[in-house]
Amino acid sequence: MIFTSFEFVLFFCVVMGVRSCLRSFNSDKWFLLVASYAFYMSWSIPCGFLILGTSLVDYFVGVGLERIEDERKRKSLLTVSIVANLGVLAYFKYFDFFLGNASATLNFFGLHVPRWHFAIILPAGISFFTFQSMTYTIETYRRNIKVCHSLRDFLLFQAFFPQLLAGPINRAALLLPQFAQRMRASYVQIESGLAQFGMGAVKKMVISDQIFPHVDMIFANPGTYDSLTLLLGAIGYSIQIYCDFSGYSDMAIGCARMMGFHFNENFQMPYSSLSITEFWRRWHISLSSWFRDYLYIPLGGSRKGTGRTYVNLLVTMLLCGLWHGSSWNFVFWGGLNGIALAIHRIWTQADPLAGFKESRLFLFGWNLIARALTLGLVLVGWIFFRAHSWSSAGDYLGRMVGFHHDGIRFISPYILASLLVVFLAHLLVPKDCNWFSELLKRSVVVRAMAYAALIFLIVCFGATDATPFIYFQF
Repeated sequence: MIFTSFEFVLFFCVVMGVRSCLRSFNSDKWFLLVASYAFYMSWSIPCGFLILGTSLVDYFVGVGLERIEDERKRKSLLTVSIVANLGVLAYFKYFDFFLGNASATLNFFGLHVPRWHFAIILPAGISFFTFQSMTYTIETYRRNIKVCHSLRDFLLFQAFFPQLLAGPINRAALLLPQFAQRMRASYVQIESGLAQFGMGAVKKMVISDQIFPHVDMIFANPGTYDSLTLLLGAIGYSIQIYCDFSGYSDMAIGCARMMGFHFNENFQMPYSSLSITEFWRRWHISLSSWFRDYLYIPLGGSRKGTGRTYVNLLVTMLLCGLWHGSSWNFVFWGGLNGIALAIHRIWTQADPLAGFKESRLFLFGWNLIARALTLGLVLVGWIFFRAHSWSSAGDYLGRMVGFHHDGIRFISPYILASLLVVFLAHLLVPKDCNWFSELLKRSVVVRAMAYAALIFLIVCFGATDATPFIYFQF
């Protein structure tokens, strides 16, 4: 049951209808909790018990952190929470990866052993709900938030269905207080929520799902295509993953807003960034800020000298890459971004072009170069992110930059049209503008035309098959 399916639309309408009939605040929250678990168990019933178990651990850890004053015991309790969450994540997501690498290492040294593999099924959304739960125990330990004494509210915080499978990662300080009061959406919130959900559906169904078959075909057999086709395939995947993931975030945020809840935005025109640092401030914002606040800063951030800062950046991004998937190509992708962040920090501190910044012509030219360098780096990174292995990514990139003309040339009209749309959106829409808030300030006629255009695009150009979101695999 994904957001773009008829089943979800029906499910959401039932949720909205039942909530409008409930008069009791407690009944409202119990209903949302049951609906959220029903939504998750539509994917896997056993996984519902998994999220219930991890939620119970963190709930009782939070209660203990409030009652215990001894610092050593509080640290021990926090360790229990972190080990439980990361242990579950490590088992389901990385156990086969570590076993496979261990057997490969033994074979390399002449010890012939079979490849160990248990084919463990990854629970949907596990990377998201474990990180979200950890924000609660960490912030409770730091005494930055109040302990949640309602088990029902905490279970709802963990399993709230709009953001359960692929974020945004909502921190306890933002979401938990919203369950302490009865949230009801105003007409303005419902309208803006519908608009954001509709925009997310356009991104997913009209752009991402339509270019997916062509991107998949090119990445499946890169050796059969020429360099231009491979470049278009890489561009197509860059657009696909952006529209797929930001589309999910838009629909999740829109659903929550229609119910009266507030989620933070997760994307802010990332492809308009002038540096890799800015890109990571605008791409998957909830995850980037999570790694910054709970890994990079605790490692020392930029407080322990220049060299240590670069090490911290690299370690953070390597682990961010590993978070995305149990494969060395994800680790390389994270390392590539970590090195780029360190280089940009060196460049920013040295500021060799400081004397030219008074010239508007120079700034215009330099901004074009900076944007091209940033997009080029991101594009190369996405190749390693999309490929099934390190070797296939290397082959794809080598053939793409090798100016090979001996393969098939396939020019996808869907990729070209999507490139034009995304380029114009990033060029014309201000980077820090909330389009949905701005739209509500327009006249009724303008808003009606915008909504009609969204419906027209979905009906006439939307993919008919409901394709799972890319980030469900993480």
